[in-house]
Amino acid sequence: MGRPPNPQAKADLLHNAAAYVLEHGLSDLSLRPLATAVGVSPRLLLYHFGSKENLVTEVLANIFQRQAQLFTAPDPDFSPSQRLDALWAQLASNSMKPFLRSLFEVELRAMDGDPHYAQFATEALQGWLALAAAHLTDAPEPVARVLLSSLTGLLVIRFSTGDEQGTDEGYRALKELLLDAAYL
Repeated sequence: MGRPPNPQAKADLLHNAAAYVLEHGLSDLSLRPLATAVGVSPRLLLYHFGSKENLVTEVLANIFQRQAQLFTAPDPDFSPSQRLDALWAQLASNSMKPFLRSLFEVELRAMDGDPHYAQFATEALQGWLALAAAHLTDAPEPVARVLLSSLTGLLVIRFSTGDEQGTDEGYRALKELLLDAAYL
């Protein structure tokens, strides 16, 4: 009978595997390069996670947990407009780029019909929707969806083209629309 799995070793592998995915993305994720990068054999990864699918599931959960920890609570003394500015500054920072890339990769795979990724996309987007709604005042859910979709689009443009000025201008235009509609 073999030794039981070491929970700390698994936690360390998970942390390192998530860091690898944040750096390299999910597109070409293969066990052999991942195992080499984290300093173990592919067989040891399978020993701890059971399958590549289980590994990906746990890595994505870890990434989304890390992502949530990046967001600081809005200052209660800030106006809704200032809170939205602070959110945009966090989202538009380069530290968010790897997390957003992972989220977008999950969304694309979900769009391709992969049910494994659809679950993560649904859960992640519900969290993002709640985050958007928390930055609005008395706004119905469709307005929070418009805010989330607009911010997402601006971030795709920002990080895929490097157009910081244009996306900042787009954010300010969105903010003005929300102010005019009394949602901020």
